[in-house]
Amino acid sequence: MLDTAVFSNGFRSTSAQSRQRSSRVARSHSGVVPYALVFVDTDSVGSPNSTSVDPFAYLQQSITLNRSLLAAGLPRLTVATNVADRVEHYLADVAGDWRPDVLQLKPSTLELPKLTRFYGAHFKLDLLEQAAATLREGQLLMLLDTDMLALRGVSAELLLRCRATGVGAYDITDQEFSAYGESRVIADLETVAGKRLINPRWFGGETLLASAAFIDKLVPLARICFERYRSSIGQLNHHGDEAFVSAALNLLAEEGQQIVDIGAHRLVGRHWSGNTHRDLRWYKGCALLHLPDSKRLLERQARRPTFSAARIWRRLVLAHAFNRMLWPLRQWRRARARVRLMPAGRAARVDVLIFDANASRLSALASRLTSRGVVVMPVLTMEEARDAARRLDPRVIVTSSPFAGVDDGDVSDAGLRSAAGAGRPVMIAFSADDARLDWTQWDGWFPRSADPGEVVEAVMEALRRR
Repeated sequence: MLDTAVFSNGFRSTSAQSRQRSSRVARSHSGVVPYALVFVDTDSVGSPNSTSVDPFAYLQQSITLNRSLLAAGLPRLTVATNVADRVEHYLADVAGDWRPDVLQLKPSTLELPKLTRFYGAHFKLDLLEQAAATLREGQLLMLLDTDMLALRGVSAELLLRCRATGVGAYDITDQEFSAYGESRVIADLETVAGKRLINPRWFGGETLLASAAFIDKLVPLARICFERYRSSIGQLNHHGDEAFVSAALNLLAEEGQQIVDIGAHRLVGRHWSGNTHRDLRWYKGCALLHLPDSKRLLERQARRPTFSAARIWRRLVLAHAFNRMLWPLRQWRRARARVRLMPAGRAARVDVLIFDANASRLSALASRLTSRGVVVMPVLTMEEARDAARRLDPRVIVTSSPFAGVDDGDVSDAGLRSAAGAGRPVMIAFSADDARLDWTQWDGWFPRSADPGEVVEAVMEALRRR
């Protein structure tokens, strides 16, 4: 169970034991300096992940972040902003122990259209440069997004490793490849980096640990990458600071710079409610959570008289369970919308029909295939599967087996040709029992415990052949 720290007329622990623990943690974290960017510009489009129209919504999130950092024994947050006077005025009514410090950013030299997605996030580059000048010897800047929550202290061993290399970054390459496709992500990185990369990696922008010496190397290179980013922005799939900072980190890595993966050490985890990337138990062990779809929850916590990380965690668990149930429905609706928007010549066909009673596996397969440009129709019931097989003439059918829904009466006329016929859909099946290996009627077969990624590759290969 997570410890619960209570704020009431300032920060105080709930027991002598927690006071001693917090004191030890605070001493071990004395070399960490947390910063977050709150860039206020009412003319920009803001973040696609935020539906709030309040320009100070990110400041509310930073209040909750600050309270959670203090509860975990970490140092107070500093908010870097382009409008320090307005931020200070807003914070005037906030209790002193909840209030983050404020740093006025100097005018930026970065030029970017205000209609650019994640417009404000681009100015993290200015924050890095200006905050680095305030660091003392041995200190690490901890750059955080505002929509984050601290659950516990940071491993002292991890901090030692980051001090030795000068940098700890959050490698989310596996998530990006899965969500957007490997070729698209690498193409963006290499375009912004200006060269072919030996081992392209994508780093999340929600957390970065860096020494002043490392930032002095990173920022000039990131500014060069920013210029390539700006000139190519119309051709890029990714917009925001992650693109040019990741490109700069890749270039430094190819020069021999060691980068500690703070995600592998569970310093940070990026959690979307309902996702299937990792089990919730993994996130519970993280020191910091990035919660991009829980911004409103964090904003509400800023106004509560008491703070409890355990209370917020319980809300996250409930939201996650609810969205896991809705995820297959959302995938189904998106698939139906794509079918309706197809050109007339393709209106009666999809690439892949997926029928699986396992909702988690269904959503994982559908999202991965969709990210690779495949037109997918996921279905949850046998009746829907039969109807879709007749009506949409899928090129590939992926199903849990045994599945009697796709027989001679349930596929198109083209599907009635021989098994070797070009018009017959490719049949790929999951067994309902790992011990059964006799599904000889399928063109491809996988045991129940197979990784969905293996099935995705089999589907892509079948589509290439057809």
